[in-house]
This record gives sequence, C-alpha cells and structure tokens, in this order.
Amino acid sequence: MPLTQAAEGQILSGFNNLQIDAPLTELVAFATTTLNLNASQAANIFPETASPADDGRWVQLDRLAALLIARRKEILEKEGRVPNSVICKEADPIFGRPVYNVGGLASYLTDNNEPVEFVDRIRQHDAVRSYLAGMGDGFKLESLAAVILQRIYAHCFATRRAFDQGIDCVSNHAILEVHSWCCGDDLLRNLGRLGERVHIVASCKANEGNTAQGIPATIAPAHVRELIGGWLIQRSDAGMWNRKAGVKLLSPLQLLLATTYRLSDASMSLCRELGVAVWSIPHLIYLLCTHAPQAVFPTASGAAIFSEAEMEVWIATAEADRAAVA
Repeated sequence: MPLTQAAEGQILSGFNNLQIDAPLTELVAFATTTLNLNASQAANIFPETASPADDGRWVQLDRLAALLIARRKEILEKEGRVPNSVICKEADPIFGRPVYNVGGLASYLTDNNEPVEFVDRIRQHDAVRSYLAGMGDGFKLESLAAVILQRIYAHCFATRRAFDQGIDCVSNHAILEVHSWCCGDDLLRNLGRLGERVHIVASCKANEGNTAQGIPATIAPAHVRELIGGWLIQRSDAGMWNRKAGVKLLSPLQLLLATTYRLSDASMSLCRELGVAVWSIPHLIYLLCTHAPQAVFPTASGAAIFSEAEMEVWIATAEADRAAVA
C-alpha cells in the first residue's frame, strides 16, 4: 500500500520537529510511530529486513528517505541553517540492504564520538546563525574569517581595508617539511625545518540586506567571476599580496570565499569546477563551534551558551593584525 501525500507530509513534519537530542531510531519505526500505525498496517507499507530485493516496498522506503534528505539539503543550502534532525544510512550486516536511521543532530554527533564540548556548542547553532546572518558589515566578516584561520594556521593576517585587490585575508601552512641540514647551507645551532607552503587567499562577502532570521539572498556567478579575477592577479607581478605573503607564480594556492550570502547552483558549480572552497553560514557555524575560544561559548547552568559580546571581542583581535602593503 503506497504512502499518501498527506502521510508523507506528516512524516516530513515530524522530521522537521525532531529535537536536537532525539535518539536515533530506524526510519521505519519513526514513520510507524509518527503515523500511529499498528504492526499490520506498517507491514503493508514498509519492507522487512528479509524482504526480497524486488519487493516494491523498498522503493517506497527509499523514496521516503530521499524526501527527508532533500529537506535537510534545502535547510542547509537554501535557508542557510543547521537542521536539528539527521538521516543517515548503513548497510544491514546480513542482507546488505540499506537501513535508514533518523534522530537529533546532537545524538548523531555523540554516537560518532565527537567531543562533548563541540556537541554542547552545536546546540547553540540557532543563536550563532542569527549572529552570522544578521552580520551586515563586510569588514566584520573579513575579521571573522581571519580569526578562524588564525586558530587553524600559524600564519594568517587580514589585509588593509582599502586597495586590497579584493583579497581580504591571507594564510599559509606547510605541505612539506624537511630538516634544514639537508637543504640549507646556513645552519642554526638548533635543528630547524624548511618547507613548501600552500597559500590560502580569501575573499569575503557579507549579505548586507539580510536579517537575522531571513533566508540569505543569492550571490550571482558574475560576482564570483569577479572575485576569481582578483585572486588570479595574485599570481602575477601586479599582485600586492604575492610579495607580502610570499605567493610565487607557481605556488600552491587555495582560493576561499567566506560569505553570508547563499550560492546559486550556477555559482556553486563554478566554484567547484575552479577549486574554490566556500564557507557559507552552515560552514561558519561549524568552524565557530570548533575553533572559537572558550569565552565565546561560556557555560551557564551546566550548558554552553553563545556570547555575542565575547564574539565581538574575539573578532576585534584581527584588526590589530591587519596588514598594509609595504
């Protein structure tokens, strides 16, 4: 018996309303409970683990899973939010057929042995998202990208606010290190290391017309192409930051776009084809929950909270490191 459109809508609504700490459960059990089905009714709709591969009920289960997956994708990419609910798939160890599980994001992360501190922080994703989505100041977004990169890599600075050729922060880290005794003629008393480095060249674009709860506007492919032109300049003698950051003509270069806009399918496709990394709002939420100092997520009543005031203090530290072209 096929699921009606109304029944699918009811399951989708239940999925949307899952709490972040809801335990993981099999999709069949979740749907059965949500629709208030008895065992006989559920058996008419959903397959059993031992059902043959050509059983039409498998198609229906896959369709239902695809519906929930599509909803998560819509929340992430169109709304710029982190969903509280997850759907994941694993293979049955005996029959090898897919088993879908649904539940809360915090439960999923805990089951995958993510640090307790990170899981506590991710529970604040709505508050972090409101802060990011309401950030209409492009300079502040530049500083945010810089302080995140500074927590990940040892060398990073935000650029001067004007005449920066579209480059808002620059970072680099070693991709190969060797001891100096085998490649340098001027040795220090203490053993040193030399290495090749990959350069991260970042541009930021804040959605100045967005509101904290609004759906982000899209950034056009033409704007992405303009940013890419600015990035490519850095490989030439005309690039200001090739001298400041040591970017050479053939240096490994990772292009990064940090934005509170959302990318259209065409813009995202362009970025993927050209190897541009994108930090959208959900990415930034993850990075903040992973790398922000403890002060940004203080503990109150035994749980982490998000402090916008401390966030402002942390971002401001990038201003002291803002570099001007010599």
